[in-house]
Amino acid sequence: MKKTIALLLVVCMALALCACGGTQESAAPDSNAPESNVSADWMGADLNGVAGAVGGGWYSTFAAFTELLMEKEPLISVRVSPGSGIGNSATISDGTYDIGWIYPPIAQLAYNGEAPYDGVYDGIRVIATGLSPQIIEVIARADVDVESIDEIFENQMGIRWLTPNKGSTTPALFFDIMLQYYGVTEDDISSWGGSTTYTPYSDWAQLAQDGHIDIMFNQGSIPFSTTQEIAANTDLKLLSLPAGLREHLSQNYALEETVIPGGTYDFEPDDIETLQMSSGLGCSADLDNDTVYRILEIIEANLDEFKAISPSFADFSLETAWQNTGDVPLHPGAEQFYKDHGYME
Repeated sequence: MKKTIALLLVVCMALALCACGGTQESAAPDSNAPESNVSADWMGADLNGVAGAVGGGWYSTFAAFTELLMEKEPLISVRVSPGSGIGNSATISDGTYDIGWIYPPIAQLAYNGEAPYDGVYDGIRVIATGLSPQIIEVIARADVDVESIDEIFENQMGIRWLTPNKGSTTPALFFDIMLQYYGVTEDDISSWGGSTTYTPYSDWAQLAQDGHIDIMFNQGSIPFSTTQEIAANTDLKLLSLPAGLREHLSQNYALEETVIPGGTYDFEPDDIETLQMSSGLGCSADLDNDTVYRILEIIEANLDEFKAISPSFADFSLETAWQNTGDVPLHPGAEQFYKDHGYME
């Protein structure tokens, strides 16, 4: 009996040793994985992330991005919550979320405490820019006798303007900034015989077709589906942003000069000078340097997979991802990454 018990103990000990050996072998690092420059004592990160509205482009791309992060780095976990282009900068700054999509020009307004924000949100930092360009479009009905935005305000023309909902959308925000540049208010426009309408895109085609509006101020990825819908039943033309307005917005609001190429829409054969605002990856100033550095390492090592998340990521480049942040600082972990990897001096 004692021999049987002893034999059983030996067998159990042997099995335990094999199990331990198997665990150690499976935990061995992947020899093909690139070496990370994060601190040896980094323990990973459990992050709260914020995207856009559920069902929208920002939500789906952020969900795909965080899945890529967690697949490549098991020490990172991210919970994704819905957000908005204006709200995210504030909720990341105040610590509600650690990381999320932002618009750098909007983050700059939050950072400086400018409208539409009612306080200073200077806890926002930038990790990367240059994603999903959003281009400003000024679309006029073809029968509106206007060739320049400057002439509208210089001649006090009674134009009926249309832009998306005020207070929650970036096109409406930049429309208001344009009015400020010209020193004009909505009351002024009304006194000239014009109007300003803020309404969802679902109403635009009918308003244009019925002749209730003259010019639409929008911002989005081109070709914009709503513009194409309107063009199916209404003759249109695009207006360039005047040079002075472009300079003002690019210098003060981190927008970038661009062109809508002629032929983007069937109704507009000429190149149209305008501005674009790209999305970016933002984070809390309190997020540790190693986590930010590791996130950028993962993007760099899996750049093709990252860019495949969306066609709007196609032009993303780490060479320029540290630029166009406006007044909002790069996160120190991001700055160190870009310097270490030769993208910035």
